Amino acid sequence: MANPLRKALSNPSRAPEIFRCAAETPQWAQVSAAYLGLSRLQYPFELRLRHGERIPIEELTDLKAFWQIFLRKVYRVEATDRVILDVGANIGVFTLYAARLSPQARVFAFEPFPSTFLRLQSTVREHHLEARVACLNYAATATNALRIMPDGPVPSQRRALSFAAGKSGTEVVGKTLEAMLDENQLAHVDLLKMDIEGSEYEVLLSTSPQVLSRIGRIAVEYHGDCNPYSKKQLFSYLRAARFVPVSDFSDSLGYGVAEMILCV
Repeated sequence: MANPLRKALSNPSRAPEIFRCAAETPQWAQVSAAYLGLSRLQYPFELRLRHGERIPIEELTDLKAFWQIFLRKVYRVEATDRVILDVGANIGVFTLYAARLSPQARVFAFEPFPSTFLRLQSTVREHHLEARVACLNYAATATNALRIMPDGPVPSQRRALSFAAGKSGTEVVGKTLEAMLDENQLAHVDLLKMDIEGSEYEVLLSTSPQVLSRIGRIAVEYHGDCNPYSKKQLFSYLRAARFVPVSDFSDSLGYGVAEMILCV
């Protein structure tokens, strides 16, 4: 084992995640070193999990998504969950995680960007999850309208909707959370996982408490650089809609993932 990785294992803040990585994949040393910046993977890289999943890693942000979801466990999935919305599904890392932990659940995976959506479909198909996972090619937005996502060399995990008028890029379909629920005939959702690169504010703040009451838990990634929106504004709105925060992983830059549960 390389000395820098051995040193990381002696760090109380790093060791638990590295041990989880070892439990998840026989490639743990290679993956851990790449995540910690001690070495680089040669992309594309197939991440093989001991449970049987295969995750195609094309860039560092794909690896970071795996680390956050499978090892840091920033999103809680219950075995009793039956309906899960993966809004901002990207290439399907959380979809795989949810499918494993909640084997009876139906997962609705939303991803708007065309090339990323193809990777999501491939992930679902390669894991034979077509009967359980519906892949839907649109974005969550405040209104039902066409929106723009920037082209160019942007990591798929960081690609966001553009708010600038006249911005060039790829046109995608945007739908409200209410439309997402209604079109898929979802009277109740056990878990809404939302990772949409800043659009969480416009989507959740524009969704009525009546619609939000159809969701049991919300696990949302929030961003601290989304003026005029703020975490405080978002949390206040969700509290008024009877959601109580039960966890909040955050950093000094205002980025984090919070889980809120509907109290009835």
